[in-house]
Amino acid sequence: MGLYLSNISHSFDTHEVLKNVSADIPSGQILCLLGPSGCGKTTLLRIAAGLEKLQQGTVRISDEIVAEAHIHVPAEKRGVGLMFQDFALFPHLNVRDNVGFGLTGLSTKAANQRIDQLLERVNMLDQGDAFPHILSGGQQQRIALARALAPKPAVVLLDEPFSGLDQSMRIQIREETLGILKSSGVATLMVTHNPEEALFMADRMMVMGPGGEILQQGTPNEIYTEPADAYVAKFFGQANSVTGVVSGGKIETPLGSIDVPDCQDGCNVEAVIRPAALKLKTAGEFANDEGVPVDIISARSIERNTFVRFRIKDAGQDVPDFHCRHRGIFPENPESEVRALVRRKHIFIYHTDENT
Repeated sequence: MGLYLSNISHSFDTHEVLKNVSADIPSGQILCLLGPSGCGKTTLLRIAAGLEKLQQGTVRISDEIVAEAHIHVPAEKRGVGLMFQDFALFPHLNVRDNVGFGLTGLSTKAANQRIDQLLERVNMLDQGDAFPHILSGGQQQRIALARALAPKPAVVLLDEPFSGLDQSMRIQIREETLGILKSSGVATLMVTHNPEEALFMADRMMVMGPGGEILQQGTPNEIYTEPADAYVAKFFGQANSVTGVVSGGKIETPLGSIDVPDCQDGCNVEAVIRPAALKLKTAGEFANDEGVPVDIISARSIERNTFVRFRIKDAGQDVPDFHCRHRGIFPENPESEVRALVRRKHIFIYHTDENT
């Protein structure tokens, strides 16, 4: 059971939007396809659903090939549950009728039992007679999920399912959605451009580049801690980037020397530095030769961290600003000198030429 995509390629006119994409999603697993807007994520989802005709490759659901060179099983016969970012609820139908829309093969009694079961699961049993326009965004999302699961599909496809919700509601709803999907045991493909959502929801992830190719796939922890290239490393938040030429196992940067192991002298490299790799210290906290002096541009506290933007003191215009995540409160206008230190953890080194 599950969804299996093999060597999917797709073009619109001369523009290739998917390049040889493959994915195995067995029952009970959630695969998140993460990538920038316009990279082809939704096209892949539509091909899996049968809403876009396959051009090259194979789509298999459980043991049945539903799309191949001369095969195209219509969307309504694939046993797939769909949930789009705008939820696409029928405005003229109440909640119960929306959820039960796809239950055409059941008796009235069986359909009502299934509707009750799902509405109870999404905590909306008392809203059965309501119409979509009076529901909140979170309630609409719950109903859209219940409708997708109503026919007991083998596969559920989610297209940016939380993008229309505010931040506090998004956190709550994605937790509820994760629990419902895992308890249902379906194979789930979710596309998103939000790294935080992918890290939270996924059993496995695939990161797609802007050219429609898969750059890396693995568990969320593998991709976050061992990004395959600079693009993947930068995708998870506001990373800093410096370049240099290796000399004596180091590169010299505006932040000071950075160790570059396993690289020959003369090799051009890029160091991607996550905000957590930079530490700020004020006078009295650092030794005289420790770190580099900086000017604070902004400091914004969110929960237990302060996100600080700074520039190297007296740096030229070609030196970029840097971003740091400081644990605890950090003043926006410190009264004493501030220095920035680089910690090797959360730094990723990539070759930018063929001299390896």
